Amino acid sequence: MLTKVDLNKIRKVVREEVETEVKDSTRTIDNQIRLSRMQVQNEINELDDRMKNVEIRIELVGKDVKDVKKEVGDVKKRTRKIEKTVDLTAQLLDKDIVKTIKRVRRIEEHLGLSTTQ
Repeated sequence: MLTKVDLNKIRKVVREEVETEVKDSTRTIDNQIRLSRMQVQNEINELDDRMKNVEIRIELVGKDVKDVKKEVGDVKKRTRKIEKTVDLTAQLLDKDIVKTIKRVRRIEEHLGLSTTQ
């Protein structure tokens, strides 16, 4: 049978072994946590760099869109001017044609020529 002293000695040995294992496990876990933390930090830094690149690209695209919108606005203005010029020219030509037709009719009537319509 085990005596109280024997039990205390066994307890002491078990306690020391448990403490040693706990210390080793704690060190191992601490090292794993540090390593994981460094990896996560590196990945965050990489993502941060990528985000900066994306932001720069977005700014460039925004500037390009603004430039395109401005050019489209300029083209629309020029198109309106051209349309107005064409309309004005068409009106003037129409008036000239109508005047010419009236003159030809008057001349034909004056000369007594027959017109077929």
